[in-house]
Amino acid sequence: MKTKGIPKYIVYLLLVICASIPLFFTIPVPGKPFDSSADTFKTLMALQPGDTVLLASDWTGSTRGESKAQMISVMRLLMRKQVKFALWSTADPQSPRCAQDTISEVNEMIKKEGGKPYVRWDDWVQCGFYPSSDVAINNVATDVRKAFGGKRDTDTAGKLRPVFESPVLEKIQKIEDFKLVIDMTASKTSDYHVQFISGKKVPLLFSVTGVMVPETNVYYNSGQIVGYLGGLKGVFDMEKMMEYGLNVPDKDGKIQVASEKVPDKIEGFPGKDNIGNGTKYYPTLHSALLLMIVLVVIGNVEMFKANKAAKKS
Repeated sequence: MKTKGIPKYIVYLLLVICASIPLFFTIPVPGKPFDSSADTFKTLMALQPGDTVLLASDWTGSTRGESKAQMISVMRLLMRKQVKFALWSTADPQSPRCAQDTISEVNEMIKKEGGKPYVRWDDWVQCGFYPSSDVAINNVATDVRKAFGGKRDTDTAGKLRPVFESPVLEKIQKIEDFKLVIDMTASKTSDYHVQFISGKKVPLLFSVTGVMVPETNVYYNSGQIVGYLGGLKGVFDMEKMMEYGLNVPDKDGKIQVASEKVPDKIEGFPGKDNIGNGTKYYPTLHSALLLMIVLVVIGNVEMFKANKAAKKS
């Protein structure tokens, strides 16, 4: 006996409904931040105005749902803290454009909330794309002046100049002169950062896709990185901490976001536009996963019924 099951168009229709309807509502999702997210927030909030970080952006449009949302949350924080950054990319030649477009979007967000938008050359500088990730990251870790020595970027007057003449990099002599190294990636570049940069006297921080969380957690638990944002949950955590702070009681004395791993009381950015795609997409993810579980259960029930009918016949 052959069961008919659920028609494909019904399954796709249910998926569209589950993936779209939650986007039109504000659905609170309870839960405390991952320890890695809390440590990420603590590390970023400890940066001071004028500090310089080295930011590797190695993601493309294929993971924009997670990676772009992560970059937006990190960029908002860096710009509000007035932290300078040097941007560079490996792995995929599309990465620099994805990063620059995102920076432009965040600049518009900062303008709308009354902040100072970042100026290329004065506040951030583009250090280029490098096709061989392992070789490039090793070169940067060994001698950053030599690795970026031939790179030029456009100054505020429209003239191409060496990146080390910029206010961002003029005081940088070696990798340890950066206050923080960040790798935002959807590939193995995180492994190369651990291999060549972990152990040097500079904190290492990751933003990775959801499927990379298990391997990245190994680096975090071993102390090789100080924290990481993992997938959509990492973005959700960041947006909540930026909105409510970490271990900060509200006017009613209730702590909205708490962490045992990071007991510090860290203020967020109340009154700013902190909520983005992480908070928007997270309920949608739960809805889609629930649908998947229900369909798996239905499928197993139908298979059981079919097997039982086959034995009787």
